[in-house]
Amino acid sequence: MRKIFTILCLSFYLVAQTANAQQQDTKFESLRVAFITDYVQLTPEESQKFWPVYNQYRAELKSLRKQYMASDRDDEDPGFADRKIEYAQKKLDIQKKYRPQLEQVIGAKKYSLLLSAEDKFKQELLRNIQERKK
Repeated sequence: MRKIFTILCLSFYLVAQTANAQQQDTKFESLRVAFITDYVQLTPEESQKFWPVYNQYRAELKSLRKQYMASDRDDEDPGFADRKIEYAQKKLDIQKKYRPQLEQVIGAKKYSLLLSAEDKFKQELLRNIQERKK
C-alpha cells in the first residue's frame, strides 16, 4: 500500500513538473515573440507572414540541436571536433535555407535586425538568469 502511495505521489509530481516546464516554454516563447516583434518593428501584415516561416526555421534548428546534444560530446574523443564542425555547418545551412524566405517576407533590412534581435534576446535572457542566481 505504501509503495502504491509513493508511486502515485511521484506520478503527480512528475505530471506537475511537466506542466510547469510547458508553461515555462510557453512563457519563454511569448517573450521571444514580443522581443523580436518589437525589435524588428514588424507590422501586423509582416507578422502574419513572418511567424509561420520563422517558427519552421526555429523547429529545424531545435531538431538539429537535439540531435547534436544526443550525440557523444566528449571533447577528448577524436571525432568530437568533426561533429562540432558538422553541427555548425548544418546550422549554417538551415540559416542559408531560410534567409531568402524571411527576406522576402520582411525585407533585407529587417532580416538583419532579426539576426541582431536573436543575439540580444539570448544576451538578455542570460543576464536575467545571472541576476536571479544572485
